[in-house]
Amino acid sequence: MMKYFLKLFLPILLLSLLVLSCEDNPVESNGSEHAPAIGFKLLIDDDILVRYFQREYTIDPDGNFEQYARGDSALVFRSEDFANNQTETIKIRWIDQNEVVFDLAQFGEESGGTAGMAGDYNLLFQYFYPGTRSEKPAEERSYRAIYDMEVETWEFALELLQEGQTDVSINLFHLDHSDLVPVPLPIYVEM
Repeated sequence: MMKYFLKLFLPILLLSLLVLSCEDNPVESNGSEHAPAIGFKLLIDDDILVRYFQREYTIDPDGNFEQYARGDSALVFRSEDFANNQTETIKIRWIDQNEVVFDLAQFGEESGGTAGMAGDYNLLFQYFYPGTRSEKPAEERSYRAIYDMEVETWEFALELLQEGQTDVSINLFHLDHSDLVPVPLPIYVEM
């Protein structure tokens, strides 16, 4: 009986978990409570450094940041390229299912709430060992994100700490849950 149960229900359970774990936007975004973000663009000086859409990263889509590209889907930052081992300011712009950039503050106001970094939404950075979803402790990370949650802007910088690779998931956090949980982005640091 137990073998029959395992043969029948275990594959269904595993498939269900796989489908649920592949969601970028883990909440139903048709309602007014959740942002319709399913991707983002990371910009430096209004040029696109990284585009994330349909669970894929595109590094340097416009050819402006070749020095930061490592292959097609990873970033590399070298300490000699930055003063005080800190990257330039990186802006994040959220995109919807049509790949259209939308203003999260305006979305929040239209849906009856407050928005912005100090409002209902903020950034949540999760750091992982390369190629895994195992969280990497602070003392082992090759960088850390620096941003001010009190300022109503979607900007951050990375402080380069030590050589190595740390993957990061930049989540759009809303109150007590994430509205967007992207796959981790590999980032290498060379000191």
